[in-house]
Order: sequence, then structure tokens, then C-alpha cells
Amino acid sequence: MRPYVYLAAAATIDGRIASATGFSRLSCPHDLRRLHALRASVDAVIVGANTAIVDNPRLTVRYVEGRNPIRVLIDGVLRAPPNLRIFDTSAPTLVFTTMRASPGKIEELRSRGVEVHVVNGESVDPADVLQTLYKRGVKKVLLEGGGKTNWEFLMRCLVDEIILTITPYVFGCGVSLIDGEGYSTTEEAPFSLS
Repeated sequence: MRPYVYLAAAATIDGRIASATGFSRLSCPHDLRRLHALRASVDAVIVGANTAIVDNPRLTVRYVEGRNPIRVLIDGVLRAPPNLRIFDTSAPTLVFTTMRASPGKIEELRSRGVEVHVVNGESVDPADVLQTLYKRGVKKVLLEGGGKTNWEFLMRCLVDEIILTITPYVFGCGVSLIDGEGYSTTEEAPFSLS
């Protein structure tokens, strides 16, 4: 068993969620309210290290009434600096990392009230993250990227619903909505959208 997973993003017409320089503010006020209403309806929100570092998101509910979800960071080597907003005390934060992370960084985060899960292996398996969250009573999760994290969940068929806002912009290059090794044919893809 695992939580239900929403993947939500705003992307340009050419499928970018951020420009080559990291600019990612693509949502209009209406879309932000919709995203925050979705955040308020889930138990946890997940991002990867790149999104945490580049965007420095709060991952809290601000544009609508509602409770803050648990914030979850997947960061295999704990690259995220401890001064990021995801580590403030406005909502609980869980970090999933590996044995490759600095023990000093792990202890620093724990001393600030952040719950750090250290997993064996070279990388954090999204299925294990979801299973851990489910055991804590988390029933619905919002995945907010970035592209590499989205890929890791999609390639394992761990996304139940995609909520995508297409914005009237073109970046030409930058961070893709889904950023991974990819597939050569549609037959190779282990999932289909309905």
C-alpha cells in the first residue's frame, strides 16, 4: 500500500518547468490558489534537492485556508543547505537521504527539528519514501518536482494523477517537466495516461 500521488506543475508550451537560468515562476494568481488548495488537501508534499535549492520553496499553504502538509525532501547526499525555507518551523519536514550524506549535516538538521531518514544504497527509492509515509498515516501526496524527481516517480508507475498547467510561454531550453533517461518507443513506457 502507498499514498495516492498527484504530480502538479506549471510548464511552458515546450514542456519546461524552469528556464536555463532557473526562472520558474510560471503560475498566475488563479493557478497559485488552485495549487495551494491542492496542497491543503494532501497530507504531504514532496520535492527533490534541485527544486529545494533553486526555488527555495516554503511548501506551505498560503493562498487559501487550510492546514500545511508535511514537507518531504528527497536529497540523496544532503546538498540542500540548512538555511532553506523547507527547514523552517512553519510545518514539519522529513528528509530522505542516503549513507553518503554528511553525518554533521544530518545532526544539524535533526537538532533543528527536521526528521531525517537515512536509507541504505546509493539513492533514495521513491517507493520506499511512499511506503514510509503511508505507515505514518499519509494517504495523499503532492509531488512538486522537479523534473528528475518527477521522472523517478513516473518511471516506477508511482503517479496516480497529473495536474498540469500549460502557460503561454516558450523557453526553448531549461528544466523539463520530466527529466530522465527516457524511452525510445511508446511500447517501452511502463505507463499510459488516461
